[in-house]
Amino acid sequence: MRIYSHFASQHLINQFLVVNDENMEAVMIDASDLDGKIIDIIEKNRIKLKALLITHSHYEHVKSLGTIYKIYNPKLYAYKEEIEGFKTTRVTDRTVIREAGMDIECLHVPGHSLDSMCYKIESALFTGDTLQSGYISQTNALVEKELLIGEIKEKLLTLDDNTLVFPGHGPLSKIRIEKMFNQDILEANRLLNL
Repeated sequence: MRIYSHFASQHLINQFLVVNDENMEAVMIDASDLDGKIIDIIEKNRIKLKALLITHSHYEHVKSLGTIYKIYNPKLYAYKEEIEGFKTTRVTDRTVIREAGMDIECLHVPGHSLDSMCYKIESALFTGDTLQSGYISQTNALVEKELLIGEIKEKLLTLDDNTLVFPGHGPLSKIRIEKMFNQDILEANRLLNL
């Protein structure tokens, strides 16, 4: 498995292309940008884009859906049944799908948005805006923040410590690092112990 990282500078978003080296089939995480750089990676390496996995439907994460479907025809997976007018194959919590010859575990982690999904492929976890290096994503209310922290602790922090975290924004991390240094999670743990 090979992971290509693409930085969409307009909204400061990480987008990822996960390629199965055995068959050169791939899945793309989010549709924030489709520019010459990522098209070159796909075309020069003769990669077959089989699926597009949407972490959540905020516009900056899906704004290139139309462009992608003018060039490629990947299967679209998301929590919602439709995004920007495109029908999806709906995934829910703990669904395991097989695309590009890879097993992909889908984890529903609401809080930042109701439709927030994380995708685990082997030892890589793609978290969108849910979990980032050192903090969690923004929420609209305290109740949503508590929900998000609870979901992260139950579904993500229980993964192997060496699981690599590929967030929608900022640098990469590991589950072990987030357990030790994520300020939002540490603060929530401190409040629970009062």
